[in-house]
Amino acid sequence: MYNLQKLLIKALSNSKLQKASNLTSGFTMTELLVATAVASIIIVPILTFAVDMLNRDVGEQAKANSEQELQTAISYIAQDMSQAFYVYEPDYVGEPGKTPPIPSYDDFIKQLPHSEDEDKDPILVFWKRKFIEHSIPIDDKDTSINCPADENKCDDGFVQSLVIYYLIEEQDKNSIWCQPSGSSCPKRIARFEIQDGVKDYWGNYFCGTDGRSEECSGSKKKFKRDLGYTSYDNSNPTGWTKKEGEDYSNSPVVLVNYIEDFTLDSASDYTKDSEIKQTELAKGKTLARVTILGNAMRRRRDGFSCIEDNSTTPPTYKKSPYCPKATAQVGPRSGFGE
Repeated sequence: MYNLQKLLIKALSNSKLQKASNLTSGFTMTELLVATAVASIIIVPILTFAVDMLNRDVGEQAKANSEQELQTAISYIAQDMSQAFYVYEPDYVGEPGKTPPIPSYDDFIKQLPHSEDEDKDPILVFWKRKFIEHSIPIDDKDTSINCPADENKCDDGFVQSLVIYYLIEEQDKNSIWCQPSGSSCPKRIARFEIQDGVKDYWGNYFCGTDGRSEECSGSKKKFKRDLGYTSYDNSNPTGWTKKEGEDYSNSPVVLVNYIEDFTLDSASDYTKDSEIKQTELAKGKTLARVTILGNAMRRRRDGFSCIEDNSTTPPTYKKSPYCPKATAQVGPRSGFGE
């Protein structure tokens, strides 16, 4: 009797536990659908907002980087041109009636490196005085002086150099300059320079008779004349030609990437008038006005252009925060023969 009573109590207990378990075993399908809908209403806007904030942050970072790089590039060009004494004007047609004839700018650029490359456009070309530190012995009769090692016994000097700024349009879609890759690549600005060799007080090269002696190596390498260099002719600047029998060995060095346009808006040659005074140069006259237009959006994706109308000269640019522009107006601080 006792065992039967024990079995009945156990059976009733299991039955109650079974019912309780069935009542609390999970959500119904309707409850799950409602919960999913509510979660979607809450989570989707939050995710959209988060993605939008991330995109805005990436865009602002790209814009800030472009603005900073443009300002650095334009400051470098302005500093580079501060010692310029002649700037070539792209629209100069020459003077064919003179004897000898004075070539046009188009004839002149055929002498420059990469003149046959359609993707490399020489925008800014000028002559400057380049500073060479500790290059000339103070006592030119003391042959034991070793410049530039003996700094206290060496004076600073200057040489002439020809500087070219190219606007390069990359054609290789797999190039490091074409990232992120797309149907077209961004443009970039690159600088090319060739200089004369350092000469003593008597006009003789330190690095051999032609300025190219192999003995000038190491710290003296900066004293050498670059291959292709010939001197500037103040009476016929566009008549300049590279040295016969020599090929350029220097290569353009990239200054800045993600560029939409690079223009020389104006240039004035102050070297033609021999009577011009330094006081006149200080009246705000401009040697050159250089403008760089960046494309910050190209850092993120392809297909965005900062040029609204390319049929005008200069082109009409979009008024977009992703199209930063930097301009420099540089007056001459150097003169030919000074």
